Amino acid sequence: MPDIKRILVPVNGTEESTKALKLADTLAQIYNAEIALLLVTYFNEDTDDNANEDSWLATPFAGSVAQYSHNVLDNARHYLSAKLQISTHNLSGQPKFKILEFAQIYSADIIIMGCRNLSFFDSILKGSVSRYILEKSTCPVIIVK
Repeated sequence: MPDIKRILVPVNGTEESTKALKLADTLAQIYNAEIALLLVTYFNEDTDDNANEDSWLATPFAGSVAQYSHNVLDNARHYLSAKLQISTHNLSGQPKFKILEFAQIYSADIIIMGCRNLSFFDSILKGSVSRYILEKSTCPVIIVK
């Protein structure tokens, strides 16, 4: 049986990342592991005009980058058992690179993440973060659909 002590769960507020959270919660309870929630945004809160105002980069639905990040990470915690050791992290940059970089720094034993079920054409145009992580990761990866 593998020794899983550190689980990395990249989140983005989608239904797919919620499914990954639920699986991570189950495995963390079985292995008594800690969970690191990671949100990667293309911009950071320094791009917000003012901490009390919406950013010019934000959508009407998300508000400022700081507000969006806080909401996604806070909502993700609700899918995890309160008795687990959970840390939250927010990085800015390209998700596929930042997830792998963080997994190395964090010494993740496993990465559990959702996938967007992109069509072949969309995956060529947009690129698949989950596929990239699966191919390049040095630790095991579980992709949840």
